[in-house]
Amino acid sequence: MAGFRLLVLGALLLLSGCSGTYRSYVDMVQVALAAKPDVNLTFKAIQEAPNDFLYVRSGEQPQAALGLMYIEQNQYKWISATKELLVTERGRIVRTSGLHNDLLYLSNRQADPLKAPRQAGAIWFRNADWAAGEYGYSIRSSFQAETGHYLTFFNQQIAVTKVTETLNYETPSAFMRFDGRWQNTFWLDATTGVVLQSEQQLAPGMAPLQLIFISEVVRHLQRAGVVVAEDAI
Repeated sequence: MAGFRLLVLGALLLLSGCSGTYRSYVDMVQVALAAKPDVNLTFKAIQEAPNDFLYVRSGEQPQAALGLMYIEQNQYKWISATKELLVTERGRIVRTSGLHNDLLYLSNRQADPLKAPRQAGAIWFRNADWAAGEYGYSIRSSFQAETGHYLTFFNQQIAVTKVTETLNYETPSAFMRFDGRWQNTFWLDATTGVVLQSEQQLAPGMAPLQLIFISEVVRHLQRAGVVVAEDAI
């Protein structure tokens, strides 16, 4: 999780020269990080923040909060002053920098079933490049979707579609691997199809990353007209 804490601290440094609402934004994250191992911002804090927040947990490590720096070509870039970054596209991690083994590139992203109205039964092929010297790795994914699931945030239930992605390495690995098959899970807003939460393992042997798009959650509750206590976390 150290890499993700560096992301947060780097983001704070990047914004440290700003004033007004951005200064408040920086102060709020600093307080949250100092207060407890797991970062949990209040409903009001997220609602009033000028930028989106993303919660990230690596394996069993504490939950951190990352701030969205900018959006470019439909990619959400959560970046630090030292160029460490996490890039998501429709809720999927498509590139990283500053981790132990960075994901450098994913091909055929436009065919990702997460971008389609229906995921059940879909198959997706793409190639992945890794910083550790593995290039052009072919990955095959199959998808299953289940309705009738719920997530709870700020003491409120949100109906979601649970999408289970089963991944297989189609290319023999250059390194010893005990398993070339693993799963990712995505929870999509049942109404809009937007990813609210996910658990993504970028490759076999890597710690899973839990992502909660907490600002999307707040927007969902606002659209639904749900009354949430300002200090709810």
